[in-house]
Amino acid sequence: MEATGILKLRVILDKDNAEKLILPSRPNSVQALIDEIKSRLNFTFDFRLQFHDPDFDNALCNLVKIEDLPAIASVKVVRLVELDRISTSTDDTILQTDSTDTIDSPERITGWPEVFIVPPFSYEVEHVLREGNAAFDKDGKVITLTRDQKHNILETMGEEIYKLKAYPSTTQIGKAAEALVRKHPCLKERNSDTGWEGWKNSLRYKMGNQRKKLAKAGIMDVAVNAGKRSRTNPDGASPRANIKRPRRGEVNFLPSYPSGETRESLETRRLEMVEEFKKTSAERDIPLIHQHMMRTFALRREEIVTTSPPVSELKDRWPALFHETQLIGLYKKRKTGRVGERMEQLLLAYGKQDKNDIYATRTAALAGLPMYLKEDSSEIFKTCKDEIEFYEATIALVADVDEEEVPGGVPFSPRQVFIVLEDQVVMTHHSWTDALVCLFGLIYALHLSYPEKCTGFFEFIQVVLLKLDDERKQLKPKLQTLKNELV
Repeated sequence: MEATGILKLRVILDKDNAEKLILPSRPNSVQALIDEIKSRLNFTFDFRLQFHDPDFDNALCNLVKIEDLPAIASVKVVRLVELDRISTSTDDTILQTDSTDTIDSPERITGWPEVFIVPPFSYEVEHVLREGNAAFDKDGKVITLTRDQKHNILETMGEEIYKLKAYPSTTQIGKAAEALVRKHPCLKERNSDTGWEGWKNSLRYKMGNQRKKLAKAGIMDVAVNAGKRSRTNPDGASPRANIKRPRRGEVNFLPSYPSGETRESLETRRLEMVEEFKKTSAERDIPLIHQHMMRTFALRREEIVTTSPPVSELKDRWPALFHETQLIGLYKKRKTGRVGERMEQLLLAYGKQDKNDIYATRTAALAGLPMYLKEDSSEIFKTCKDEIEFYEATIALVADVDEEEVPGGVPFSPRQVFIVLEDQVVMTHHSWTDALVCLFGLIYALHLSYPEKCTGFFEFIQVVLLKLDDERKQLKPKLQTLKNELV
């Protein structure tokens, strides 16, 4: 069968949820189909596909060849539980993207899904809901649950929400409540505009109580906020003061130690990595460093989130964190005033570059972004003419260049680019765009705040380019305007 023709799909999410999807043509491969489903249905998780095979009385089979899929078919989404991805590195390149060992650590592996999947409840509750849904379909009658039945629903929903996020937003809790009532319409509330407002409020209280229970059990990402002011601790900090929670859509913000590991065993691994970095690049045991970086992720996050140590101390304690992994059309619209002049200078410089040079295109796009957003990037993007070890800046990219003037402080052909944190050069790179990627990774890994005068620039990269929006209510107006123009 050729990869052509309209493809009509029923995409099965679970036994009670499915989406209709019509594609104008058949994708060339199974992976292309998966990517298309991800894009159309806004899925944020990885999955494989099964289909009802007509050769076997429509029994489910794994979809391996796109040619096996009928023109009208039902495909089932099967989530993948990913192992850590270890990049294949050479010489002095070390994994910088922090990850945790999901083999033996019960931490989160995906962010909040576009479609919340309602979990199964106890046998009794499932029976009551099945009967109630049938009655609702017949005459629109809703049911009244017993206290124990409602408790089971809230407890189970709370556990499922916590698997995704310890501190869900009101919007996310609302989506979970909406999904609950959509799957079980017999739970719909009569005197509610949405039909699930009461369930949302109940889930909010349930999550608060669940966090308290888990904090007492020593679960790190909620225990870190324990000890706040209460009747038994009147001298503690305000319950809402300095809550430590994800700020940029981090999946594993503050995980517990991997199974079988203690602070002492992880500290031993950390010290082994420090010793490895005393060796030359050729002598370092790269696989060992990769393994130790993943195993010590929880210890590293605990240090960074709870004590906020200076960058100089982190560089000494975690040297592998500061070694990089292997890592314009909109601007051509005429703008007036000082912004237009600076943009024109940048585009003129870009015009002198090789149009097939992808690095030049990326540099021009990123360099023009602060200008377009009318932000002052002069304190972040700087230039120099000599190699440096120290530079007075909290966060900066300092490019070593020959030119007297560089549009936007971003050169197309620097000799090298220094990444500066807290007045120290922590990394160097020969590409400005790759240096920016490393800087963004360090801001995340070290739990730093975005530079005050360039928050829009970094938030645009986070929310629009990387899609780490963490269910924000809305973008700032200027960021939303830019996003709309790019669509």
